[in-house]
Amino acid sequence: MQINRRTVLGGGAIFTGVSASASATVTAKGGEKKHTKALSALAGYVDQHRTDWGLPGMTVSVVDDSGFSGFVMSGLADIDRNIAVGPDHLFQVGSITKMMTALAAWSLIDEGKLSPDTRLSDLLPELSVRGGETITVKHLLDHTSGLPRGAPIILDGGLWTGSEPGAHWAYCNLGYKLAGMIVAKADGRLFPEAVEARVLRPLGMNNSIGALRAVDRNRYAQGYQPALLDRPAMRPGERREAPWVDYDGASGCVGATASDMALFLKFLIGVSKGKGGPVFSDEAAARFLADPADAPGWASDAKYGNGVAQITADDRAYLHHTGGMVSFSSSLHLDREAGVAAFASANVHYATNYRPRDVTLHACQLLQAAQDNAPAPAPAPAPTRPIVNQPARYNSTFTSQQGDRFDIISDGDQLKLQRQETTTKMQMIGDEHFACEDEKFHITGLQFEFENDKPIRAWAGGVEYLTDPATGYMPPPEPELRALEGRYDRDDRWALPIRIFARGDKLVMKNANYVSTLTQLDNGDWRASEHEWWPDWVRFDGLINGKTERLLISGVPYLRRFS
Repeated sequence: MQINRRTVLGGGAIFTGVSASASATVTAKGGEKKHTKALSALAGYVDQHRTDWGLPGMTVSVVDDSGFSGFVMSGLADIDRNIAVGPDHLFQVGSITKMMTALAAWSLIDEGKLSPDTRLSDLLPELSVRGGETITVKHLLDHTSGLPRGAPIILDGGLWTGSEPGAHWAYCNLGYKLAGMIVAKADGRLFPEAVEARVLRPLGMNNSIGALRAVDRNRYAQGYQPALLDRPAMRPGERREAPWVDYDGASGCVGATASDMALFLKFLIGVSKGKGGPVFSDEAAARFLADPADAPGWASDAKYGNGVAQITADDRAYLHHTGGMVSFSSSLHLDREAGVAAFASANVHYATNYRPRDVTLHACQLLQAAQDNAPAPAPAPAPTRPIVNQPARYNSTFTSQQGDRFDIISDGDQLKLQRQETTTKMQMIGDEHFACEDEKFHITGLQFEFENDKPIRAWAGGVEYLTDPATGYMPPPEPELRALEGRYDRDDRWALPIRIFARGDKLVMKNANYVSTLTQLDNGDWRASEHEWWPDWVRFDGLINGKTERLLISGVPYLRRFS
């Protein structure tokens, strides 16, 4: 592999871009010429994704119900040692583990050792959950428990719910950690051992493991992260080696090879047709996908149950999940009607804001077309950044109260920023939210506001820019809000730095990829959601020298730094 740009900083390699010398290789088991042709088309698409996003490597598994299995290995598992991604490399599947957690639970249900209707309070009576008396196993597996999404299990005063269990859907890693504890208790082994014995080994996934341990690190592809995690990253961009993290929580602790994931995909195709295989009975398989909850937080028409999202794409029904880890980002799609499925994982940090959804979806579409002897479908574009909708509507001059100015100029389906006679790139990373190459905005990015489809305002953190200064700038924030502004860090490899900005009478919370407007609650806490039932809270404390020194998100502490 040839590195377009490489330096060494503090002993760690930093690189930008990848070249075609690390192009994909394909292998297949079974199938016909049409399968090989589909696999070759997929390999080209994988290479394009990897190049456009600056992904070091990617592994892909595709299967159908005729017995065909195909594999695409693209790029490098280790850049420093120039080791290509291979069939024996483990990749962390992330939250796709939730499917396996639910399968382990349902194997216990099938044996009569557990029930989806058993209450959490009966299964883990030592756990204190205010308002959670009626939480059941099903609520945990469907993300409808009402529990805070990322709170630690043990907190002074116990846990809580934001709504009646079953009333609302909100993705909840905490719920799956508790589900794993329930599986371990009912099985009599630690969760990693239970998921291996009940799911991985019965499926023949003998090279996969149920916990992420440093002792196994040499079996994995090396993960990579954006060089700087405190700002929106331009893509493709500089990356460096990501740190290793040990983990055994049932929300995302499985490492698997490509061939083992092909076995898992084949089993899931069977489950989608009511076949339980070696994990549980056909009756349990039929129940496993039968009663999902509405999941508007995933997609407007999505449903979710037992670790499986049920979605629609291009008028076809899919089973789906993604996974984001400190070192890996993954995706899985399964077309129930066609009986085809795909898994893909890239060795990049979740903060890259990338999941290989387009790869796994296109893989299923290619296999479906091969089944039907139809022409290969055109893939979704694999741009380095999402296409901007109606870019010309952003065109305007923006001016701050201090007189700083910049112009936004549409350029095809993208935007550029012009300031002081210098033109730089922008990339969309969320709704009206852009990463910026310009050094003045590369930490904060820019967020735009519109009225009647015309731009009226842009925010660079807490600095307001108007298209028409005559309309008047917002009054300065009150001292009480100014005291909360700043950067807050947590020395945890999972965590990203958080910045708090005051905008007039509003408070905004931002990390590298997301921006949330905070709503103050009656008790002085804040909520980062428009939903009144949202279970997670934000709290500030430790006022010293007119600034709060600590931010807590549902009990998880972040400390003020550099501000």
